[in-house]
Amino acid sequence: MPLEKFTRDSDGGDRQMHARPEVKQILISQKLLKWASIGKNPSAYPDCSSSRARRNYARLFARHEEVARRLGLTTISACPRI
Repeated sequence: MPLEKFTRDSDGGDRQMHARPEVKQILISQKLLKWASIGKNPSAYPDCSSSRARRNYARLFARHEEVARRLGLTTISACPRI
């Protein structure tokens, strides 16, 4: 059997979150707040680059905009203030 059939990588595979809807909303909101916090305060999180945090936040925001809006987050919430 080919090995490719059983491997999962970042380009595909099983990307669906298997959780109850109420738990899924909580997990997604925690992730949104985490990446927004890292994007705003990169010096507080030296182990993660701010560009990676903003990229992850943007992807989550695009996928779950209604959850982000409920939390009061916008598209620029992960950017530091000037």
